[in-house]
Amino acid sequence: MDLEQTKVTLAQSRRRLEIFSLRWQARLDTQRLDQAVPWIIAVLLGAALSGLALTRAHQLDGGADLSAHLQGLWLIGEGYEPRSSVAGHNLLWEQAAFILYPVAGLIALFPDQPTLLCLQAAALGLAVVPLWRIARDVGGLKSGAAFAVVFAYCAYPAVHSINLSDFHPEALAVPALFAAVLTALKGRWNWFAVFALVAVTCRSDLAFALSGLGLLVLLEGRRRPGTAISLGGLAYGLVAMTAIQPRFNGGRFPHIEAFSDFGSNHPGSVLWGFISAPHQVVADTVSQANFQMIVFLLAPVMLLPLVAPRYVLPVLPLFAVYLVADVPSGQLAEASQTVPMIPFVFAATVFALARSGRVLVERVNVDRRLLTALVLTASLFFLRDAPSSLYERPWNWGQRDTMDIARQEAADLIPPDASVRASEQVLPLLSDRTRLYQLHAGDDPDSAAVAATPKVEWIVFDAESAPEWSPLDIESFDLDVRRTGFERLELEEEVAGLRVYRLRNVIQS
Repeated sequence: MDLEQTKVTLAQSRRRLEIFSLRWQARLDTQRLDQAVPWIIAVLLGAALSGLALTRAHQLDGGADLSAHLQGLWLIGEGYEPRSSVAGHNLLWEQAAFILYPVAGLIALFPDQPTLLCLQAAALGLAVVPLWRIARDVGGLKSGAAFAVVFAYCAYPAVHSINLSDFHPEALAVPALFAAVLTALKGRWNWFAVFALVAVTCRSDLAFALSGLGLLVLLEGRRRPGTAISLGGLAYGLVAMTAIQPRFNGGRFPHIEAFSDFGSNHPGSVLWGFISAPHQVVADTVSQANFQMIVFLLAPVMLLPLVAPRYVLPVLPLFAVYLVADVPSGQLAEASQTVPMIPFVFAATVFALARSGRVLVERVNVDRRLLTALVLTASLFFLRDAPSSLYERPWNWGQRDTMDIARQEAADLIPPDASVRASEQVLPLLSDRTRLYQLHAGDDPDSAAVAATPKVEWIVFDAESAPEWSPLDIESFDLDVRRTGFERLELEEEVAGLRVYRLRNVIQS
């Protein structure tokens, strides 16, 4: 009797939950709330991501990429080219990111580092709006399914990795890419042109992803716009890579180091390397590290994009090139390479859910069990893979320890017009100057000391940049630097791993 009563109680509870869910979905399906909800979520997500990025920066966890872009933006504000001494080249040479110029105007009005990180976080949060519209207007999903997709995006480990990987201009393209997918699928070509322009000014090779999107439009029967988008994206990508970007670095092809295994000196040799060694291309693409990256992108959405593969196919050639390229490994180091994949992964997720459901009146009703599984899967992979996972204790971030205080004191000692070479951890504190260089510790302290002294008047060494050095190695580096005419300065906040050197006869201001 008790068992039967329990079953009845469970059935009644399930029925009440279903009625409650349907009532709320009916309220959210009203036009006013349907317009407001994605903006509310975007603001909340942008605020959360901004807080995480700022707390990480406050404890001086920023690196060379952040300092290079801060220096480049400062140079633009001062009327110079963004020729960063930290990066060793003009920042426009990397990806023709002309978006840096309007960003530099914004940075000139507000504190540079917080503004830059909040701008990146806001862009990642803003992507919720076009994603919601793809789910609702194109995929025809009910509000509950749209919420599940948006939740998966908010918990997506790749989004959190981008947010915490210093600053990359292509991160600003994420909402533009989502909006480009939305407007292309809805046939709003004028708006598509605007969003496509924004995307390629953030990173030039995103034009190849847009070219693939044109092929998708073509396959859906819209031949003229599909052909125009495909050929236009391909043309701009090739022109940017072979003509625009090289002019910012003496005609040098920008990605030659990344593809040095396939060719050298010019893109033609790299292309021939791809054609002549297809086995190597395939082997590099499906390596274990790349397989883990693919799982990293698809597993948090339950592999649903494989159910609607045509919406992922447009970006696969570009992503395959990324996988083959020899770039720094590591979750945060490779974060920017995931940018073109994210919009297409979630567009495919939307259409996979639409295929799995059934149309009720005007909207697609998706089984609640599938949506629950999607939410739980997204939560689990957030906890496992996201750099801001609860296991990383982000609530403890932002607390400066003795080393952080000493780093700030060291940066305050150095005059603004001085030339400096500093370890990666200190670089973001010194970005507002024209002559700033990174101190590469390497494996040999003697070689590091020889490379550290030319062209600079100040040196800041942080032992965290050389985790494999022993105390004896640090003392050897110290002795070699002082032999070349530098003197070591004492800090009020003395810590064992931080050394500040000034060239003798240089007056401290």
